[in-house]
Amino acid sequence: MREGFIPFINRSEASKIYIEHILLIEQNLRKIVIFTEEGRYSRYGKISELAEYLDGRFIKCHSSYIINMDKVTRMREQTIFFQNGYTIMIGRDTFTVAKQCFRNYILKQSTH
Repeated sequence: MREGFIPFINRSEASKIYIEHILLIEQNLRKIVIFTEEGRYSRYGKISELAEYLDGRFIKCHSSYIINMDKVTRMREQTIFFQNGYTIMIGRDTFTVAKQCFRNYILKQSTH
């Protein structure tokens, strides 16, 4: 993790995206899309390029998604619900793994 933000540069802008504001990161074909509380940022690249900037709050729950566990409010019926009302649906097997990670994460948080 470097400085608590991801440097995000594309042809039209250069931005600092603070990791505490990130809801999720999506790989959509050749584009990376970062969903934050303030909006969306996209550029060409691979989701793996951003992993070095992230910490333990983030899990790769699918080949196309990295989610911020602090921003998830619940997981139900293959759907992940975020604080701002945004939702994503993932496959059954992937959802089972993601739900187990979320369960462990919130149990660990509740003991601190």
